Amino acid sequence: AEGLCKKLSSTLASSLGKPESYVLVTFQKVDGMCFGGSTDPAAFCYLSSLGSITPEKNTATSAAVAAVLAEELDVPQNRYYINFFDSERSNMGYNGGTF
Repeated sequence: AEGLCKKLSSTLASSLGKPESYVLVTFQKVDGMCFGGSTDPAAFCYLSSLGSITPEKNTATSAAVAAVLAEELDVPQNRYYINFFDSERSNMGYNGGTF
């Protein structure tokens, strides 16, 4: 899981144009996941960002994440979803305050 998280961290920093020091990646394996009626490898990703959620960046980020998921977890490109969420700076806490 550590290698996957590090690879996704650098991939997302590059794709979103953010310093990697602001990227947080978690990985949670679940006991079961059914996608499209199949329990073949699949993934669900939630991406929250401050100001980097645009249709163009979402497309590029989705492609970059798909490559990592395929390489690291054998998840085919048609077996994952990413939920992109554009967070408000005042709703993201960090270092005792907000952004």
